[in-house]
Amino acid sequence: MTTIKGVMRSYGATVRRMEREQQRKAREAAKRFKEQQRLQSIEDARQAVKDYNNYVDTLQSLHKNCTEFVDWNQIKSQPKPSIPIVSKENENIAKSKLENFKPSFFDKIFGLTNKKIIRLKNTISSAIEKDKKQSEINSDKYKQELNDWKKLQNISNGIEQKNPEYYKEALQFFTPFSDIGELGSKLEFSFSESLIDIELHVNSLDIIPDYELKQTSTGKLSKKNMAKSKYNELYQDHICSAVIRIAREIFAYLPVEHVRVNAMSELLNSKTGHIEEKPILSVIILPETIDKLNLDTIDPSDSMQNFVHNMKFVKTTGFKEVKKVELEK
Repeated sequence: MTTIKGVMRSYGATVRRMEREQQRKAREAAKRFKEQQRLQSIEDARQAVKDYNNYVDTLQSLHKNCTEFVDWNQIKSQPKPSIPIVSKENENIAKSKLENFKPSFFDKIFGLTNKKIIRLKNTISSAIEKDKKQSEINSDKYKQELNDWKKLQNISNGIEQKNPEYYKEALQFFTPFSDIGELGSKLEFSFSESLIDIELHVNSLDIIPDYELKQTSTGKLSKKNMAKSKYNELYQDHICSAVIRIAREIFAYLPVEHVRVNAMSELLNSKTGHIEEKPILSVIILPETIDKLNLDTIDPSDSMQNFVHNMKFVKTTGFKEVKKVELEK
C-alpha cells in the first residue's frame, strides 16, 4: 500500500536527482564556455600579433610595390576613339515582338488580344527611352575617352621632347601619389629636363609603434615596450623605403635620368628653440641602379649605400639634419 510519506520520499528523491542533473549540466556548460573563451582568447592574440607584424612589415616594404611601367610610345600610337553608333537595339526588339505577335486561342476567347497589343506598343515607348539613355551614356563615355586621348597625345609628345612641363602634366593625369598617407604627409616637385627634385614631408615618429606584440607558449598576448634603438631603426627603414618607392613611381611614368628625394622632417633648432623643417635624408637615385637591386630582399636603410646620399643616423637618437646632396658634374 502506497503511503503519503512514501510518495513524498519518492518525489523528494526525484527532485534531488533532477537538481543534481541540472547542476551537472550547468557545470559542463560553464566548462565548455570557459574553454571556448580560452580558445577565442588564443585566436584573438594570434590575430593581433599577425596584424601587428603585417603593419610593421608594411612600414618597411613600401618600395616593393610600384605602378607598371608606362609605355609612352604605345600611348602615342593609340588610335582616336570612334564615335559611338546610335543603337536602337531595344526598340527593334520591342517592335519585332509586336510585329510577330499572334494571339493565342485563349486570347481570342477572353478578349485579351487588344490588351496585349497595347502593352506591346507601350513596351516600344519604354524601349526607345532605354535606347536614348544608353546613347547618352555612350556619348558621355566617348567624350571622356576623347578628352583623355587628346591629353595623353599631347603629354606623350611633350615627354618625347623632354619638356619638364609635360612631366608635371603626366603626374597630374595619372596621380600616382594621390593617396600618399603611407609615404608621408605631402610631396612637392620641381621639374627639369633630366632631373626631378622631390621634397617628401615625412610621416612623424607616431607612425611607428613603440611596443612589440608576441604570443606566449600558452597562447596569451604579450606586449612590451620596444627598445629605443629598434624603434629608431624601424623609422629609418620606413623613411628609406618611402624614398625608394617615390623614385620608382617617377621612373615608371617618366623617362628622366635622375630623381633627387629630400626627406623633410620637423627638427628642433637648438639655436632658436623653434621646430623647423629640415632634410634628414637626401638621395639621388638613378633608374639603372634601381633595376640592379633585389627589392624583395634589400634592407631599405642599407640600400642607400648604392646611391649618392646624405644621411646622419644614430640608433639611440635617430636622424640628424643633413645638407641636400648635389649631383657631381
